[in-house]
Amino acid sequence: MELLEWLNAGFDLFGDKFGDTAAGRWLDHGLSALSLLLFLFALALIYQEFLRCYRLLRRMNPNVRRGSRLQVAESVLLLAITDRALLSRDRRTLLRRTRILVEHELFVPRPQPDWRDGGVDAPEGGFLGRQIWRMGGRWRAWRAYRAELHAWRQDIRRALALEGNWTIHVDNPALVSARLDDIGRYFECLRSLGLDGEEADRFICPIEIGSGFIAPLHLLTGLLIQFNDKWRPILESFDRDANSSAEAAGRPIDATDRDLRQIQLFIYNCWLLWGPSIPICECRNWDARYAVVQYGYGDENNSIEVVGSRRDIAAALKGLMDGQCRHERAIGTVGATPPPEKPFTGMAVPANVMGRLRLSRSLGRRTASQVNALPQAALTSWGGGQDERPVLFISEIVSSNAVEGDVERREASRGHIVMDTGAYPSRYYSAYLWAAVVVLMRGPDGRLTPLTSLQPGPAQPWKDFIPFFEHGNLADPESCLFGKRQLALKVVSGLAAAVRQWGTDREPLTFAFACAIDEAGCGHRLAYPDWSGHFTMRTLIAEALDSLAESDAAARRLRDDKLLRFDYFNGQPGGHDFSACGFPGIVSAHYDWMDEATASRSD
Repeated sequence: MELLEWLNAGFDLFGDKFGDTAAGRWLDHGLSALSLLLFLFALALIYQEFLRCYRLLRRMNPNVRRGSRLQVAESVLLLAITDRALLSRDRRTLLRRTRILVEHELFVPRPQPDWRDGGVDAPEGGFLGRQIWRMGGRWRAWRAYRAELHAWRQDIRRALALEGNWTIHVDNPALVSARLDDIGRYFECLRSLGLDGEEADRFICPIEIGSGFIAPLHLLTGLLIQFNDKWRPILESFDRDANSSAEAAGRPIDATDRDLRQIQLFIYNCWLLWGPSIPICECRNWDARYAVVQYGYGDENNSIEVVGSRRDIAAALKGLMDGQCRHERAIGTVGATPPPEKPFTGMAVPANVMGRLRLSRSLGRRTASQVNALPQAALTSWGGGQDERPVLFISEIVSSNAVEGDVERREASRGHIVMDTGAYPSRYYSAYLWAAVVVLMRGPDGRLTPLTSLQPGPAQPWKDFIPFFEHGNLADPESCLFGKRQLALKVVSGLAAAVRQWGTDREPLTFAFACAIDEAGCGHRLAYPDWSGHFTMRTLIAEALDSLAESDAAARRLRDDKLLRFDYFNGQPGGHDFSACGFPGIVSAHYDWMDEATASRSD
């Protein structure tokens, strides 16, 4: 109650100064009136603060017991009367303490009574025996609830204590992804209560995630839990694109063209729907003061984004890779004899991560000048029609708005990326291994050109490339390399089948290797080349082509007639519109086109 202490000290000072004079008595009356006004003003502020906290808890828990008036009022009152939360200069004001409580409850909800804890199956016996058993069951359930509630309150009390640890502990990033809707509701509630800017778009509490896999990749479309809203426009888009009556190179599309178009569109949409990840390179799309990497568990679609300064991310990834190489060397050692040195052919490493949580769209909605510390490719992905995802910041620029690089250059550490020493020896992190080729045809000028650029109307580049993909285990080096070799065979076999179906009585289709999960294709190196799996898809596809050409005539034609080109694209400006770092823009344009088509249909 520091404010009241200040007022009392001020009254004593004036009393000592003027004593029992007329001026002193008038001053005493004036100060009494002023103190009353200040007291009423303080009550109004307290009521306003209390009401905001009450509304926050109620809105976060609609239509459930936790959101009942009694439980919410009890929680806010306890927060208000403990640790000098009201009328205090301490940084943990009542609203901040309520936010800490809400953020913890997102991952560790307050226990609620459950009658099933007392038992479900009634024993055999008469009516009286069953009634006694039910009464005992209710008592057992109540005792179990009180024990859980007591343990939960102890944990929350430690987090809310003045010198307590605010950190929220979560087992893996999939649990953060699973709470995406609730996290979004939390930020919406904050905005509805009048909070904006830095206070309304990020967690107060840091989050430490115990186990997951780091990979220097970027999830292109986001989380599957949002796809129910997108299935209809995607299927309608698939139908329109597959049955387009446009002409290719001045010739009407025939049945063979439609068959190949169906195959291409299915592969593209399937690849896009199930969440591919693209590599991070050194080009201007990714070159920024802050870097973005993927952190997932089980599968890439359970991943979140981790953001930090380039220096911090690079140092963390180097430490992880060094530790992984030591681990691989140790498990291959027999007796005192270490195995020979060999490169790591995996693409993901187990890690423990801590940082501050935000949602991607809160960044994507800002202009490039406001977030010039972040990569443009990531901003395009976060701000487009793709799905929202959690973003964990391990470092930030301290300014009036975090990650706005035009105010202060001072960086603040918000967390870490370190090796997960408790990871299972056999490691599993699945993702799409993929390689994309672009369909080319000769235009009127005789030059090979992407197919849809020869058609009338605006460019639709998503119709030009075929992303072959194979599920692989990025965390296990042998499994990852095996999956990449299988993918290389699939690419060559698929293109050879297309060449056979196309026939020899017309201008042949030509395919150009564009990019892959381990090659951006823009002419720039990967930002973290040690994480590429060592053997690139370009090399493996070329080897598979030479191998299959020995026994397959169509594969031989692919190679000898140069129908599969590895030298079509280049890194010059405008020389590669289908590089991996350009995919966020292509996908964003595709979603915009679907939205426009849906809107025009409804008009």
